[in-house]
Amino acid sequence: MATLCLLGRLHATGYYGPDFYLDAGGKNVDGSPEFYWGLEVRRLAKEFRPTEKRVVSEKAEQKSDEETSDNSNVTQATEDADLKDFDAALKEGRIKPPDPTKAKEQHKLARETITSTSPTAEFDSEFADYHRGAGAFLNKDWEEARKAWEDLLKRPEQDRHYRTVWAAFMLGKLGLKTNDYQSASQWFERTREFAKAGFADSLGLAAESYGWEGRAEWKQEHPEKAAPLFLTQLALGDPSAVVSLKALVPDREPVEGMLNYGAEANERSAWNDEQKKEEEQKEVSKLESAAQDPLLRRLVTVHILATATSPDLYPSDSEAAPVNRCARWLNIIDQAKLARIEDAEYLAWVAYNNGDYKGAAHWLELSKGDNPAALWLRAKLQRRAGKLAEAAKSMAEAVESLGSAPAYTPTEGTDEKWTEYDYFPEGPDWGWGQSAHGDLGGLRLARGDFVQALDTLFKGHLWNDAAFVAERVLTTKELKEYVEALPATPPPKEGEDYNAKLRYLLGRRLVREQRYADAGPYMSPPYDKVLEKYVKALKDGGNEKLSKTDRAHAWFTAAWLARYDGMELMGTEVAPDAFVDSGAFDFPDLAKQRRSGFYQQVSYDKDGNEKKKSIPIALKASQKEIQRLAANKIEPDIRFHYRLIAGALAIKAAALLPDNSEELADVVNQAGLWVKDRDEKIGNRYYQIIDHRCAKTKIGQADAAKHWFVDQSGPWSTAEEEAYRALHKELEPERSSE
Repeated sequence: MATLCLLGRLHATGYYGPDFYLDAGGKNVDGSPEFYWGLEVRRLAKEFRPTEKRVVSEKAEQKSDEETSDNSNVTQATEDADLKDFDAALKEGRIKPPDPTKAKEQHKLARETITSTSPTAEFDSEFADYHRGAGAFLNKDWEEARKAWEDLLKRPEQDRHYRTVWAAFMLGKLGLKTNDYQSASQWFERTREFAKAGFADSLGLAAESYGWEGRAEWKQEHPEKAAPLFLTQLALGDPSAVVSLKALVPDREPVEGMLNYGAEANERSAWNDEQKKEEEQKEVSKLESAAQDPLLRRLVTVHILATATSPDLYPSDSEAAPVNRCARWLNIIDQAKLARIEDAEYLAWVAYNNGDYKGAAHWLELSKGDNPAALWLRAKLQRRAGKLAEAAKSMAEAVESLGSAPAYTPTEGTDEKWTEYDYFPEGPDWGWGQSAHGDLGGLRLARGDFVQALDTLFKGHLWNDAAFVAERVLTTKELKEYVEALPATPPPKEGEDYNAKLRYLLGRRLVREQRYADAGPYMSPPYDKVLEKYVKALKDGGNEKLSKTDRAHAWFTAAWLARYDGMELMGTEVAPDAFVDSGAFDFPDLAKQRRSGFYQQVSYDKDGNEKKKSIPIALKASQKEIQRLAANKIEPDIRFHYRLIAGALAIKAAALLPDNSEELADVVNQAGLWVKDRDEKIGNRYYQIIDHRCAKTKIGQADAAKHWFVDQSGPWSTAEEEAYRALHKELEPERSSE
């Protein structure tokens, strides 16, 4: 499956359905993983090792200081640093006012009234010079601000220890304000030089200067200079660089509602053909320049990968043929005749995205071939060539490499949550780590390495796929051994306990196999207690020493529990019952796909009419897997299958009750209500019992008048409802919606 490298695509919103990596015949295993811009630029930033340190306080994170953010309100973070530095200067004897107490008061007042047109008089020092410049800056008196800060820097070095870095930084900001971008770049560079020379940098402005200098260079149309500056900014842990770096991608498509660079989407849509052609020529020229710079070349490549999408997910509604970014970029790279290409494996992924598998193999040969991206692509190409064993081996190496590669390991204190989100996100998109585990799990499943497949999918945060393998592919013995071998770990502080979920899945599978004694220890409380009541009812129903009425009552109690606690007692985690979502969705039937060798592709025409097409699955099931899927088939294989089990148990009760009794009519009518929407043929059979054996009862006559079952309670269903409510009031379990 090739992905779409086109401009003008649609964007996904509002999808809340079930997620299966191996759905649609396992086409994800053939397709390209979703590359994440944030993750990839962090990988590139790992190559930069600045010596500066960011200074980030909680207050500064909420609102930067007023000079550096152009906010006219004095923020606590800057005020704290200003007062602290002034105290230090007094203690060190760097400033010697005749009255230190008065000088401190004046300094504090000057800071508090910094935007006043009548500034507070204070002791002559570097601090006073800085305040004078800051006040002028905030009042947009650029020349006065420049003069004040330049005067500060003319002081002898020993007299400007604390405000040299601040002044240089703000002169850089002043350059940006006055469109003197060359001067801005120089001052931001000098900011770092001053900090390295030993001048105080209490706000971490040397670190912050990288991003601002990058902006100044971008304003001068020097993307090759801006790129290393923004990446250094990111290496220092400033996540805003992730957005700034997008400004360096010449053909980046604007996204509505987000920060864009250049013409917005609505402006572009208003262009005529000549304007569009002119803009495309500019883009190509800039792309050709980017191809000559190693860093820009890598940024454009990963941006193309990060914005590529599956064509069947987001079809373009554009009338004009959209630009194929993959093909255009590869053509530009080819024409550049470069002697050396870094990250050739990523260009190989661009070719793979474009469906050019021969080109992908060519670029892969030019790469080092031992990093996660290269190993992963090699596995894709090997699978396409039918080399499953080699593909699984390469993919296993890729997964192991991803987990340990420094490029994908968050640096302590540098926005780790964001990186973790890209690796294992929460939502409908597959993270980098999930896709890798999904591919490896799929390959192991296709090869017949079933327990390994479960382990890979389970550890890869692909719960639905892992649940499918656990329920439908593994033998019960294999699953039980795997569950018992799980390490004993405390429940997570946040999120779900997947070890507990897998244990509960096993418990419900054992119930379906009528291995009730084995199931008990794995059931999630309080359903272990509900199971005990269910099992007792089954035993009493089959106990011929009891009276027919008692036996019938026991069978009906079991039926009632099977109907109203069936999801929790025996429901499948995924298809057909979908316990994982409380039955809210009709889940994809992976077992059916893999047994038949086809999946249904659903599309809609312009009138909204649904169209289905049978598509051969990409990831073929082995004969061994097909045999297991048949052996582990859910009986009956129908959504909410436990309702039919409940109906069958109720009919066992009916067989012991006398004709034309209200109890008989009640029991059979309830059974019919439970099954009529699941299997109409069975419903018809139950209706015949009403017709033949209950014609003289009130419920039987009501059914006859309707020619179907009526929503009406009788003596036994009323009693069972009351007993059920009492049981659950005692146990207070979390209730399923089904």
